[in-house]
Amino acid sequence: METAKTNTWIILIFLCLAVLLYGCSDADTLGDEEPQEVHITGTPTWENGIRRLMKLKCALCHTIPFTDVTPENAPQNLNLTEYESTDDVRGAVDIVSWINAGILEKSVANVRQMPLEYSTPLTQSEIEALTMWATQGGPKNDE
Repeated sequence: METAKTNTWIILIFLCLAVLLYGCSDADTLGDEEPQEVHITGTPTWENGIRRLMKLKCALCHTIPFTDVTPENAPQNLNLTEYESTDDVRGAVDIVSWINAGILEKSVANVRQMPLEYSTPLTQSEIEALTMWATQGGPKNDE
């Protein structure tokens, strides 16, 4: 009887790990592979690479509907796949103030530094591009 219970737990743990790994397969890196770097030349704009950067590095968690790997405490209405805001969905325009406050380098207002420690890290040039984009007002410059 104990063996059956042990086998059941092993199967359940294996299934949970398989689900988690499947959810992570949308990330831009798995295992020992180097993460893809989004290269932005010239002035960073939404159309010039920031959209791709947000989609690749941020929207795995910050998208609507949530993905399997979105943390439970993620903002319920933050969708970084778009920059326009509507009444019920905040887009990338709303992240500008957080970037300007330093969320890419440190925790801000009881919100952990982004991206989270288990996510694909940003490279220094990606951080610089996002910071420059936010400093210039974000998507408003793309219109």
